[in-house]
Amino acid sequence: MTKHRNLPTDELTSAMSAYVDAMDISTFGKDDEGDPVEYMAIEDTYSPVLHRINQAIRRRAVQPDEPVQPPPEVLMKYSNPPADLVKSSATELEALIKAADVKKVPPKAKGRAKEAIKPISGLNVDALLSREERTEITSENAIPEYKQRLGTAEDITTIESASKQMEGIIRSLIEHSLGDSGYGQALANLGVMRDELASLEMPEVYNSFIRRLKDDLLKEKLGGDRRELWWEIKKAKLGLVDKRKTEVSDVSEEEATEFYAVTSDIPMRGK
Repeated sequence: MTKHRNLPTDELTSAMSAYVDAMDISTFGKDDEGDPVEYMAIEDTYSPVLHRINQAIRRRAVQPDEPVQPPPEVLMKYSNPPADLVKSSATELEALIKAADVKKVPPKAKGRAKEAIKPISGLNVDALLSREERTEITSENAIPEYKQRLGTAEDITTIESASKQMEGIIRSLIEHSLGDSGYGQALANLGVMRDELASLEMPEVYNSFIRRLKDDLLKEKLGGDRRELWWEIKKAKLGLVDKRKTEVSDVSEEEATEFYAVTSDIPMRGK
């Protein structure tokens, strides 16, 4: 994979390379004769923290009532890049900002919310979470929002709707995953979905989903070859919910075990 929204473009790579070259300090310093030398030789560097603490202790021992003096300039010399180098590399920095399409994030609008009456016992988390009823589950906060949705559900339709949204989020994480970058969150969401539906005695909702997911993974319908994720699902034991997990399940222990196997009729890559 050479092109992806999370991968740098050739223009961005070139701009970054030019900026790094422009900020080169290997020959930015000057010796006694004015010849270029390394600006920040390792033998000339110090730890400002250690020296500052030592300076403060010595100052307090001699002058306990006077403020500690500012740190010597030699200690702070390498805390910031040289001003002349920053100025000379400004053109390359502007080109890099343009290539990276850096934009200023607007500040969040501050709105006034009516204060809820707090109980004498302290913070009522459930009441705060329930002040605004959520109908949509976001991928950024999927697990707590899914749990909250199920916790306040009053009918089966609400549970099925929330689970359908979670299914869509899991599929999106897999389909848009760069390599295995999204697998961890997808597995975490799967685990929560499995446990919650089993505790609500609705295993058929999860089982139906995991069957479809296995089929799509092995048939490469979710962004290419994702068979590695199926082995991760098997290792985490996130397959079918069987009777051991909840008595209302119609899946036997043997069927749940067999479900992890990859049958020969599934088309494999290169065949």
